[in-house]
Amino acid sequence: MKNIIKFFMISALAGIILVSCKKNDYIVGGKLENTTTTLSTYDYLKSNRYNMFDTLLLVVDKAGLKDVINQKGITFYAPTDFAINNYLQAKTLQAQKKNPFARYSIDTLIKYDLNVFKDSLNTYIIPKTVTYGSLTENGVVFNTSKTGSQAVVSFEKTYDPNLGYTSATSTAPSIEYYTFIKGKLPNVVVASDIPDTVGVRVLCQTTGLTTSTGQLNVLSNSHVLFFKQ
Repeated sequence: MKNIIKFFMISALAGIILVSCKKNDYIVGGKLENTTTTLSTYDYLKSNRYNMFDTLLLVVDKAGLKDVINQKGITFYAPTDFAINNYLQAKTLQAQKKNPFARYSIDTLIKYDLNVFKDSLNTYIIPKTVTYGSLTENGVVFNTSKTGSQAVVSFEKTYDPNLGYTSATSTAPSIEYYTFIKGKLPNVVVASDIPDTVGVRVLCQTTGLTTSTGQLNVLSNSHVLFFKQ
Protein backbone atom coordinates (compact mmCIF):
# COMPACT_ATOMS: atom_id res chain seq x y z
CA MET A 1 0.00 0.00 0.00
CA LYS A 2 1.27 3.43 -0.87
CA ASN A 3 2.12 5.59 2.08
CA ILE A 4 0.56 8.90 1.14
CA ILE A 5 1.48 12.11 2.88
CA LYS A 6 -1.10 14.76 3.51
CA PHE A 7 -0.31 17.56 5.86
CA PHE A 8 -1.79 20.86 6.90
CA MET A 9 0.24 23.78 8.17
CA ILE A 10 -1.19 26.63 10.18
CA SER A 11 0.77 29.80 10.83
CA ALA A 12 0.77 31.05 14.40
CA LEU A 13 2.73 33.77 16.17
CA ALA A 14 4.98 31.13 17.64
CA GLY A 15 5.72 29.61 14.23
CA ILE A 16 4.33 26.74 12.21
CA ILE A 17 2.09 24.29 14.01
CA LEU A 18 1.34 20.88 12.53
CA VAL A 19 -2.18 19.83 13.37
CA SER A 20 -3.58 16.29 13.42
CA CYS A 21 -7.35 16.13 13.23
CA LYS A 22 -10.24 14.13 11.81
CA LYS A 23 -12.60 14.42 8.89
CA ASN A 24 -11.95 17.58 6.85
CA ASP A 25 -8.63 18.34 8.55
CA TYR A 26 -5.24 17.12 7.38
CA ILE A 27 -2.61 15.00 9.07
CA VAL A 28 1.07 14.26 8.79
CA GLY A 29 2.24 10.85 7.68
CA GLY A 30 -1.19 9.35 7.17
CA LYS A 31 -4.45 9.83 5.36
CA LEU A 32 -7.66 11.76 5.60
CA GLU A 33 -10.28 10.09 7.75
CA ASN A 34 -12.68 10.67 4.88
CA THR A 35 -11.30 11.20 1.38
CA THR A 36 -14.69 11.96 -0.14
CA THR A 37 -17.27 14.60 0.61
CA THR A 38 -20.78 15.28 -0.59
CA LEU A 39 -19.91 18.98 -0.71
CA SER A 40 -18.86 20.72 -3.90
CA THR A 41 -15.26 21.93 -4.15
CA TYR A 42 -16.37 25.51 -3.43
CA ASP A 43 -18.50 24.55 -0.43
CA TYR A 44 -15.78 22.29 0.98
CA LEU A 45 -13.26 25.13 0.90
CA LYS A 46 -15.85 27.44 2.44
CA SER A 47 -16.52 24.99 5.27
CA ASN A 48 -12.85 24.76 6.32
CA ARG A 49 -12.80 25.21 10.09
CA TYR A 50 -9.54 27.18 10.00
CA ASN A 51 -10.85 29.66 7.41
CA MET A 52 -7.83 28.96 5.22
CA PHE A 53 -9.64 29.90 2.01
CA ASP A 54 -11.79 32.91 2.95
CA THR A 55 -9.75 35.41 0.92
CA LEU A 56 -9.46 33.02 -2.01
CA LEU A 57 -13.23 32.55 -2.13
CA LEU A 58 -13.80 36.30 -1.71
CA VAL A 59 -11.84 36.92 -4.90
CA VAL A 60 -13.45 33.92 -6.61
CA ASP A 61 -16.87 35.44 -5.81
CA LYS A 62 -15.86 38.91 -6.98
CA ALA A 63 -14.57 37.44 -10.24
CA GLY A 64 -17.66 35.25 -10.71
CA LEU A 65 -15.58 32.06 -10.80
CA LYS A 66 -17.53 29.79 -8.46
CA ASP A 67 -18.71 27.64 -11.35
CA VAL A 68 -15.14 27.42 -12.66
CA ILE A 69 -13.78 25.65 -9.57
CA ASN A 70 -16.98 23.59 -9.39
CA GLN A 71 -16.65 22.19 -12.90
CA LYS A 72 -17.32 18.47 -13.11
CA GLY A 73 -14.28 16.24 -13.51
CA ILE A 74 -11.53 18.83 -12.93
CA THR A 75 -8.67 18.74 -10.45
CA PHE A 76 -8.22 22.00 -8.55
CA TYR A 77 -4.86 22.75 -6.89
CA ALA A 78 -6.14 25.35 -4.48
CA PRO A 79 -3.88 28.11 -3.15
CA THR A 80 -4.52 29.04 0.48
CA ASP A 81 -5.01 32.53 1.87
CA PHE A 82 -1.32 32.44 2.81
CA ALA A 83 -0.43 32.24 -0.89
CA ILE A 84 -2.53 35.33 -1.57
CA ASN A 85 -0.95 37.18 1.35
CA ASN A 86 2.52 36.23 0.09
CA TYR A 87 1.59 37.74 -3.27
CA LEU A 88 0.23 40.94 -1.70
CA GLN A 89 3.43 41.36 0.29
CA ALA A 90 5.58 40.86 -2.80
CA LYS A 91 3.52 43.40 -4.76
CA THR A 92 3.74 45.88 -1.87
CA LEU A 93 7.53 45.60 -1.75
CA GLN A 94 7.66 46.10 -5.51
CA ALA A 95 5.44 49.20 -5.32
CA GLN A 96 7.44 50.65 -2.42
CA LYS A 97 10.51 50.87 -4.61
CA LYS A 98 8.74 53.83 -6.23
CA ASN A 99 6.63 54.98 -3.30
CA PRO A 100 7.75 53.99 0.22
CA PHE A 101 4.19 54.43 1.49
CA ALA A 102 2.54 52.30 -1.17
CA ARG A 103 0.50 49.28 -0.13
CA TYR A 104 -0.92 46.59 -2.36
CA SER A 105 -3.93 45.09 -0.60
CA ILE A 106 -6.65 42.61 -1.44
CA ASP A 107 -8.83 45.61 -2.30
CA THR A 108 -6.16 46.71 -4.77
CA LEU A 109 -6.16 43.27 -6.38
CA ILE A 110 -9.95 43.26 -6.67
CA LYS A 111 -10.07 46.81 -8.03
CA TYR A 112 -7.28 46.62 -10.57
CA ASP A 113 -6.25 43.00 -11.17
CA LEU A 114 -9.47 40.99 -11.13
CA ASN A 115 -9.05 40.13 -14.82
CA VAL A 116 -5.55 38.85 -14.09
CA PHE A 117 -7.01 36.64 -11.37
CA LYS A 118 -9.73 35.36 -13.70
CA ASP A 119 -7.15 34.28 -16.23
CA SER A 120 -4.52 33.01 -13.82
CA LEU A 121 -6.90 30.90 -11.73
CA ASN A 122 -6.98 28.50 -14.68
CA THR A 123 -3.31 27.68 -14.08
CA TYR A 124 -4.44 25.93 -10.90
CA ILE A 125 -6.90 23.72 -12.74
CA ILE A 126 -6.25 20.55 -14.71
CA PRO A 127 -9.33 19.72 -16.78
CA LYS A 128 -9.31 16.03 -15.87
CA THR A 129 -9.16 13.82 -12.80
CA VAL A 130 -5.62 13.43 -11.48
CA THR A 131 -5.18 10.37 -9.25
CA TYR A 132 -2.13 8.87 -7.58
CA GLY A 133 -2.31 5.95 -9.99
CA SER A 134 -1.97 8.28 -12.97
CA LEU A 135 1.24 9.85 -11.64
CA THR A 136 4.90 8.85 -11.64
CA GLU A 137 8.03 9.76 -9.69
CA ASN A 138 9.38 11.76 -12.65
CA GLY A 139 6.08 13.49 -13.26
CA VAL A 140 3.34 13.61 -15.86
CA VAL A 141 2.79 16.62 -18.11
CA PHE A 142 -0.75 18.02 -18.15
CA ASN A 143 -2.37 20.92 -19.95
CA THR A 144 -3.95 23.34 -17.50
CA SER A 145 -7.26 25.10 -18.12
CA LYS A 146 -5.34 28.20 -19.18
CA THR A 147 -4.84 28.01 -22.92
CA GLY A 148 -1.26 27.17 -23.84
CA SER A 149 -0.01 26.47 -20.32
CA GLN A 150 1.17 23.22 -18.76
CA ALA A 151 1.98 21.71 -15.40
CA VAL A 152 4.00 18.69 -14.34
CA VAL A 153 2.49 16.70 -11.49
CA SER A 154 4.73 14.18 -9.74
CA PHE A 155 4.31 11.67 -6.91
CA GLU A 156 7.73 11.41 -5.28
CA LYS A 157 9.23 9.45 -2.41
CA THR A 158 10.61 11.59 0.37
CA TYR A 159 13.25 10.95 3.02
CA ASP A 160 12.64 14.28 4.73
CA PRO A 161 11.53 13.84 8.38
CA ASN A 162 9.66 17.15 8.11
CA LEU A 163 7.51 15.59 5.42
CA GLY A 164 6.66 12.42 7.30
CA TYR A 165 9.63 10.14 6.76
CA THR A 166 10.78 8.00 9.65
CA SER A 167 13.32 5.20 9.78
CA ALA A 168 10.74 3.17 11.69
CA THR A 169 8.93 2.43 8.42
CA SER A 170 10.25 0.14 5.71
CA THR A 171 8.81 2.21 2.86
CA ALA A 172 9.44 5.89 2.26
CA PRO A 173 6.24 7.95 2.01
CA SER A 174 5.30 9.69 -1.23
CA ILE A 175 4.19 13.27 -1.69
CA GLU A 176 2.73 15.17 -4.61
CA TYR A 177 4.28 18.21 -6.31
CA TYR A 178 2.66 20.60 -8.74
CA THR A 179 5.13 22.33 -11.07
CA PHE A 180 3.72 25.13 -13.18
CA ILE A 181 5.68 25.40 -16.43
CA LYS A 182 6.66 28.84 -17.66
CA GLY A 183 9.52 27.86 -19.99
CA LYS A 184 10.37 25.09 -22.43
CA LEU A 185 10.39 21.57 -21.03
CA PRO A 186 13.25 19.19 -21.94
CA ASN A 187 12.47 16.12 -24.03
CA VAL A 188 12.86 13.91 -20.97
CA VAL A 189 11.01 15.28 -17.96
CA VAL A 190 12.22 14.71 -14.42
CA ALA A 191 10.07 16.89 -12.16
CA SER A 192 12.64 17.28 -9.38
CA ASP A 193 15.26 18.48 -11.89
CA ILE A 194 13.16 21.17 -13.58
CA PRO A 195 15.09 24.44 -13.08
CA ASP A 196 13.47 27.57 -11.64
CA THR A 197 13.80 29.25 -15.03
CA VAL A 198 11.49 26.62 -16.52
CA GLY A 199 8.99 25.81 -13.80
CA VAL A 200 7.73 26.81 -10.37
CA ARG A 201 7.62 23.73 -8.14
CA VAL A 202 5.10 23.68 -5.28
CA LEU A 203 4.53 21.03 -2.64
CA CYS A 204 0.95 19.85 -2.25
CA GLN A 205 0.12 19.91 1.44
CA THR A 206 -3.17 18.08 0.99
CA THR A 207 -4.07 15.70 -1.82
CA GLY A 208 -6.58 13.10 -2.88
CA LEU A 209 -9.89 14.62 -1.78
CA THR A 210 -12.85 13.81 -4.01
CA THR A 211 -15.65 16.37 -3.80
CA SER A 212 -19.07 16.07 -5.38
CA THR A 213 -17.76 18.00 -8.39
CA GLY A 214 -14.11 16.97 -8.82
CA GLN A 215 -10.72 16.44 -7.21
CA LEU A 216 -9.27 18.90 -4.71
CA ASN A 217 -5.64 19.31 -3.68
CA VAL A 218 -4.18 22.15 -1.61
CA LEU A 219 -0.84 23.82 -2.28
CA SER A 220 1.72 24.65 0.40
CA ASN A 221 1.22 27.81 2.46
CA SER A 222 4.63 29.02 1.25
CA HIS A 223 3.34 29.24 -2.32
CA VAL A 224 3.00 32.70 -3.88
CA LEU A 225 -0.19 33.32 -5.86
CA PHE A 226 0.19 33.24 -9.66
CA PHE A 227 3.42 31.23 -9.22
CA LYS A 228 5.48 34.33 -8.56
CA GLN A 229 9.05 33.69 -7.38
